[in-house]
Amino acid sequence: MTDPGTTSPLLPIASSARVRAVVRALLRQHPGRATGVAVLFLAASALGIVMPACLGRIVDAVSSDAGFAIIAGWVVGAGAGAIGAAAVMLWAVRVLTGLVQDMLATLREDVFTSAMRLPVSTVDDGESADLLSRVTGDVDAVAEAGGNVAPTLLSAAFAIAVSVVALTALDPWLALAGVASAPFYVLGTRAFLRRSRVVFREVRVREAARSQAVLDAVEGIDTLTAFNEQEHALARVSERAEASIRMQIEGVRVTNRLFRWINGGELVGLAAILGTGFLLQSAGAITVGMVTTAALLFHRLFGPVGQLIFSLDDIQRAAIGLARLVGVIDLAPATSEAQVAEPDAVPTASAGIEVRDLTFHYPTTGRGISDVNLHVPAGTTAALVGTSGSGKSTLARVIAGHHPATSGSVHLASTTDAPYYLSQELHQFRGTIADNLRLVAPEASHDEMVAALRAVGAEWAVDALNRESEADSSDEPAVPMDEGRIQQLAVARAFLADPSVVILDEATADVGLHHRDAVEGAITALRRGRTALLIAHRLQQATTAEQIVVFADGRPTQRGTHEELLAADGLYRDSWLAQTAHAPTTPTHSPTPNEETETP
Repeated sequence: MTDPGTTSPLLPIASSARVRAVVRALLRQHPGRATGVAVLFLAASALGIVMPACLGRIVDAVSSDAGFAIIAGWVVGAGAGAIGAAAVMLWAVRVLTGLVQDMLATLREDVFTSAMRLPVSTVDDGESADLLSRVTGDVDAVAEAGGNVAPTLLSAAFAIAVSVVALTALDPWLALAGVASAPFYVLGTRAFLRRSRVVFREVRVREAARSQAVLDAVEGIDTLTAFNEQEHALARVSERAEASIRMQIEGVRVTNRLFRWINGGELVGLAAILGTGFLLQSAGAITVGMVTTAALLFHRLFGPVGQLIFSLDDIQRAAIGLARLVGVIDLAPATSEAQVAEPDAVPTASAGIEVRDLTFHYPTTGRGISDVNLHVPAGTTAALVGTSGSGKSTLARVIAGHHPATSGSVHLASTTDAPYYLSQELHQFRGTIADNLRLVAPEASHDEMVAALRAVGAEWAVDALNRESEADSSDEPAVPMDEGRIQQLAVARAFLADPSVVILDEATADVGLHHRDAVEGAITALRRGRTALLIAHRLQQATTAEQIVVFADGRPTQRGTHEELLAADGLYRDSWLAQTAHAPTTPTHSPTPNEETETP
């Protein structure tokens, strides 16, 4: 069964016409250098035919017993032509490399700017490695093609054009004989392009799908372990990896077929020229030296034609990568405009959070949540648990306003106080501890920052903050930072923002075991007196919540307290037993946020 994630790209792929328009626009930014590159490659190709012409003259000179001086002159001419061609070609490649790198720099900036403008609902479609593969693998493919393939392509194109003109000028019949190789090149290339366009595009899509499966397995290891879903995740990685390998093998087969066509064309073309030359020389129409020059000119085409066709593999990959990058550039303006539309006003909720018949599906994969209802009384915590992709984080992001609901509604106790969203991603912003804290409260006083830090148990940061204020010139934190301290600062920022609703999306997932207790203590303090939505990657985190909602396939399947869910057969009880490996006895009750002492 085909995994849908392996065949459908998330983001659009630009058409060939659109890609050509982008390349032309980039070239128009450097008209002088583009013209200079063309002139240099033409000159190098013209100098390249000097050697075959001189070698033909040498053959005729030897056949006619010409003097040493004449032969030596042609030898010198052949050497000078070869040296001149090499020197001009190096110059041309150097100028071209600089031009390509400047164009690539502009392209990378456009792609990065557009990617940053994409709405979350477009990028975070359950398969975020699609964008990741574009800004890494596709950029690398285009950069490699620009640095290596572009010089080869241009030098081959000019060499072929100049050699064909020279061969025709030498004798039209010899040029016509060389055309015998054309059907092999044309038929082989057409077959290659027709098949490789599909194969190499599918290779990139399957690589992205494989990468996402690996990311899901690594990032969701705690949740997968809790719900005993490790084998399913590994099977998903294996299935996508095998699909990617099969497609890469097919790409090699397609390329090998092309090689056979090329070798056949070289054999037929050279044999036709030598045979025609023999007949013409026998009739006295041309000299042996002219036949030699013609054979050398045609043989000289082996390299450029081979390079040109052999580079089609890289050219195809680069063209597809470029189309995927331009797709990101073209997608951003339309989606950005859609994001600025005023949202529909919703009535306030008597509860802290109330979700009514909420549905949201990502626009490309169709994954998401369906007909979700959730009631979170003010000042309480609801924990959402489930396997990766079950819909719990998607619900949190819709409530936070990251995604617009497809249908249904979200009602909050306050329409002016947006939920504060704290994710698992760790962000240490440049600057001091005070700079990091004031991102959410620019006017926060020293005492307010100290209070926020002490509220989350970050005494280490209080001392550092005091040292920073005394130094008055530091641009970096006064203490070394690790993942635990970075996330404690993130919780302290939430304290300074002082929201009534907080959404904690696996906020300790990327925090090591050494720091987990400190961060969880900070989160517990943040929940006091606030309405909280807690996405838990470990079931132990959910035990203190007033209600636990178990998600599967985008819908809630179980609800209740920890004790109620343990007493009932279902996914939660099975997962708890798998995680703790003991009978479902009632655990020691931990105080809920409402039962703990309020912070002063």
